[in-house]
Amino acid sequence: TNAGITFYNTKNNNPDGFGAIPLKISLSRGEALPGLETGLVGMKKNGIRRIVVPAGDLSYDKYPNLEPKPMNDADQRALDSVVKNSRRDSTIMFDVKVERFSK
Repeated sequence: TNAGITFYNTKNNNPDGFGAIPLKISLSRGEALPGLETGLVGMKKNGIRRIVVPAGDLSYDKYPNLEPKPMNDADQRALDSVVKNSRRDSTIMFDVKVERFSK
């Protein structure tokens, strides 16, 4: 987030100790935030991009249950502290690296 609060990090998603599990999403199926999907368009394998999703119709404000979802209660509280706090800018920032595509 712009407030410097981390609520999702695939590097921390390492349940078995054998490496991080990447987030897998299917585009155009309503699985991920529309703002995130829009930012992914045109990316290539191993591409890195910072995607900024402003508050509104493409963000958690409208789609609170879409990916990427916080991985635990503490991360959910961190996200809620930004998205549900009217005194904060709820713009969300994603740093994304595309590892692979599949059809």
